Amino acid sequence: MIWRGLRLISIPAAVCLVVSAGEPARSGIFTASQAAAGRMAYERTCGQCHTPTLMGRKGDPGELPPVRTLSASWQKFIGPRGYVAPLAGKTFLDRWGKKTAAELIARFQETVDDPVLKFEGIDDEFTVNITAYILQVNGAMPGTEPLTRSTPVVVNSVTR
Repeated sequence: MIWRGLRLISIPAAVCLVVSAGEPARSGIFTASQAAAGRMAYERTCGQCHTPTLMGRKGDPGELPPVRTLSASWQKFIGPRGYVAPLAGKTFLDRWGKKTAAELIARFQETVDDPVLKFEGIDDEFTVNITAYILQVNGAMPGTEPLTRSTPVVVNSVTR
């Protein structure tokens, strides 16, 4: 009789462990303050080309902010097609989901360093914070550990 009771207890416990192990980690690689700072930085820089929604540009009329209102260097970056890749959603996660947060930060740093874009007043935390914000928009939850340029976590493991 005792044995039967132990089997009933151990079977549900094993099932719970399997279910929990299969779910991706969703928090802890950036802080809420990094994401908040990243949002502010994004809105005044990257958001001008990638749009406030992070969904990029397709070159359609009515996209905001209008390309004609941007600086000449940002218009040059966007180009005549008007396409700018999204930083949120399926297309973004299909492209960047298998890469690490460190690789994403490095790519954003390349853009910030592009002399055509002429970003000014950028410090070392800028791209890290913007990456935290972009991860948050894509479903990652903040935690207590700060994101760093060397965070090896795979993007899909922390996003929806």
